[in-house]
Amino acid sequence: MPGPSRRVLGTQDVMSILSLRSFTVALAVLAMLAVQAPASPAAVGSDVLDATLPNGLRVVIVRNTLAPVVSTVMTYLVGSRDDPAGVPGMAHAQEHMMFRGTKHLSTSELGTVATALGGSFNAATTDTTTEYQFTVPAADLDAVLRIESDRMRDVLDAQSQWQNERGAIEQEVLRDQSSPGNDFFSEVHRIMWKGTPYGHEGVGTRAAFDRLTGPEIKAFHNTWYAPNNAVLVIAGDVDPRTALEHIRTRFDNIPKRAVPAHAVAHLEPLNAVQLDQPTTLVYPLALVALRLPGLNSPDFLASFVLQGILNSERGPLRALVDSGEALDSSWVSMPYVPEAQVGFATAALSPGSDPRKSAARLEGILTAYAQHGVPAELFASTKHQLIAGQELSRNSIEALASDWSTTIAVDREPSIAREETLIGAVTLADVNRVARRYLDMHHAVIGALTPSYNASQRAAAGPPTQGAEKPLDAQPPVTHLPEWASRLVTHISAPARAASPVRTKLANGITLVVQPESISDSVFVYGRVKTNAALQEPQGKEGVSAVFGAMFEYGTQKHDRLAFQREADDADTQVSAGYGFAMQTTSKSFDRGMTLLAENELEPRLDLATFSLARRRALEELATSLNSTGTLAERRTAAYLLPAHDPQLREPTLAGMQALTLGDIKAYDTTTMRPDLTTIVVIGNVSVSAARAAVERDFGEWRAVGAPPALDLPPLPLNPPGEVKITLPIAQDSVALSQIVPLAHADPQIYPLMLGNAILGGGSLGPEQSRLFRDLRQNAGLVYSVGSQISPLRSRYELSIEFASRPENEARIATLIDGEIERMKSEPVGAFELSLAKASIVRQSVIGDASISAIGRTLLNAASSGEPLDQTHADIQHYLDVDAKAIQAAFAANIKPQNFVRLVQGP
Repeated sequence: MPGPSRRVLGTQDVMSILSLRSFTVALAVLAMLAVQAPASPAAVGSDVLDATLPNGLRVVIVRNTLAPVVSTVMTYLVGSRDDPAGVPGMAHAQEHMMFRGTKHLSTSELGTVATALGGSFNAATTDTTTEYQFTVPAADLDAVLRIESDRMRDVLDAQSQWQNERGAIEQEVLRDQSSPGNDFFSEVHRIMWKGTPYGHEGVGTRAAFDRLTGPEIKAFHNTWYAPNNAVLVIAGDVDPRTALEHIRTRFDNIPKRAVPAHAVAHLEPLNAVQLDQPTTLVYPLALVALRLPGLNSPDFLASFVLQGILNSERGPLRALVDSGEALDSSWVSMPYVPEAQVGFATAALSPGSDPRKSAARLEGILTAYAQHGVPAELFASTKHQLIAGQELSRNSIEALASDWSTTIAVDREPSIAREETLIGAVTLADVNRVARRYLDMHHAVIGALTPSYNASQRAAAGPPTQGAEKPLDAQPPVTHLPEWASRLVTHISAPARAASPVRTKLANGITLVVQPESISDSVFVYGRVKTNAALQEPQGKEGVSAVFGAMFEYGTQKHDRLAFQREADDADTQVSAGYGFAMQTTSKSFDRGMTLLAENELEPRLDLATFSLARRRALEELATSLNSTGTLAERRTAAYLLPAHDPQLREPTLAGMQALTLGDIKAYDTTTMRPDLTTIVVIGNVSVSAARAAVERDFGEWRAVGAPPALDLPPLPLNPPGEVKITLPIAQDSVALSQIVPLAHADPQIYPLMLGNAILGGGSLGPEQSRLFRDLRQNAGLVYSVGSQISPLRSRYELSIEFASRPENEARIATLIDGEIERMKSEPVGAFELSLAKASIVRQSVIGDASISAIGRTLLNAASSGEPLDQTHADIQHYLDVDAKAIQAAFAANIKPQNFVRLVQGP
């Protein structure tokens, strides 16, 4: 089970808080399609087909044979900028209602089919588009085409359905409003986009949704959801011309319609604004926000390169971390629209720091670039990396579909190769000119956020007020589907095994796994040194692992951090080191990249100066964590879940970490960094012999000292019940129900328990059509999302059920959850439900091989645990063998709602 966290502020945390607003719901904002598509199929490349159907639907098909998987992205060129006046959130509401069914597929039927396909589907509303994504086995492409064509042709948008969905979408609004720092970023958004179609709340407001009706949403669909206002991208293991014929079969008979013109933004002049505000973030935050050129500007590409330079690991923003001035500092590029883009220079600070002073430091860094230009070497290196990065999506089928969708619909370019050419044409003079024009502090929003919240002062214990509520009638999934959809549930078999990786044991004990893949000219390395800080940190030395881990970020014995980063950049290589390590490079640079990885991993900079920097960083992160309600919640919950004196209850203190010495670090390094506990996976365009030769050359002299330690924790007994309440100044409660599942590792009950959990709440096996999802969202609209997990960690398991809701609804939700668990224990699950869960799991196992990173990390998990490399395929057969009685027995024996630890964070 996950115990209290020892790492408290990751390098992406600042990025995540900048993704609070509705205009960042998607990974990128897509702009209006403004190019003339070819009238007949055109080969953009040997594996790419570009065509426009007679009704105007633009289709791009990209062949990629990494796995027998396809990913589809249907993008409609309508977004929140097209919301009717006075109805913010209309486009977002229609996105939700697209999952509420059509004349041919009811809500339950659509959810059931999506679940049977593997449950990998999503949607996003941005300022300018709404997109719908599916990733499925290639053999099931026609099912997705049926769904998308049916939804394009017509949707129900019935008032009764909107009444239920409205509650869920309002919970999403509350979630965004409750996110730390949301009020600040809402104000920045208002200032930047004042007087434009982007200035309103794109995600919507509760007041607007309360006024909105189903017929109004239907009229919005009729206006905008036309084939001539859409782009369909399909990437994966398909023959492009055959796939195009299937697409024509499904979409040709949908008529084109007249589509209104989109609103155009006329930006008001922006003067400097200083925002000094309190924040519910647990650390001070300094920001400088600037308005940058949008896609319509001739300066856009130069700005794109400039922003890459601003976020360089070798730039002055990153140097703030090296010097200890910031816990994290970076440039964050927000999604762009035709007229403009917003970017942020950010610095997350240690507790007690003055964000105004740091904001001035950020201003100085940006002004220096504007006045003196960017270093020529950094420009050349960054541009080269940006061009190389355009090809990385070939290593992920889902990313490939997304990137091509962005290329066609957003960037208005015919191919990714064309974008590479355009980036390559940007000059240093272009970038310096753009820096002078746009990095102007006279037109910036300067933010200084100071924490006004202390977890220990605001926390309170005790259960929330509850009362008796009558549960809804349980509604199982549909048991009758159209014939084409029924086959998805009834025809289930274990997938064929993928290519066989080669596993060897090196002389020094390293386990090496190599899987050649020729889908791109890339090589990836994933590594792990098996360790367990809870068992390996000496008594009184808690936190030594955090300090040691931080030291890998400051270079090596041969190169300081900047010199090492320059070496990596020159080799087109990205490296990270520590107990988990990784490397990404090209085939040409593989040998050089492997040498850099070994240098970073085996020769960290263990000197006094580096130790002082790393300990300071770890201390600041711990201090930040101790002011976090998340840490407080984890510790209080763990006190109920874990028995007294369990190793995972040990926690570092500021005083104890301050007392650590460089000698403690070196001793910990010697005892924990062991080749005989290390697994390395090499996957990509490299031969088995070349991979082994490189690993033996660079890691072969590494030797272990002494006998290997015991690193597995013992199984846990069932925990007693408990209540934890954390009071927060937010709009809704976040609730987690947890219990220990008292089973040993690989207990045969795990398979029926995991399969039953998929039926109950989704879990890692993922059916969105779970009982809790139907009860709490589809039928009652009480939550935006709900899920349950059975989380394995070595020999420990924990069940958790999580949701967010208004406090007044929690009693009803608790009753529904208890009722569904009791059903799982008292009666066998239905045959259709069981087949649906198995179908989803089988297809997920296929989809799980759709990226190099997923394949590599699956191999790493299996090899480092001593399991067969095809363990996931063996697991599938175990799931297929589970029957309904086994699920009922496993739940009855192991799931005890009366022992739940209930954690509530909110008002």
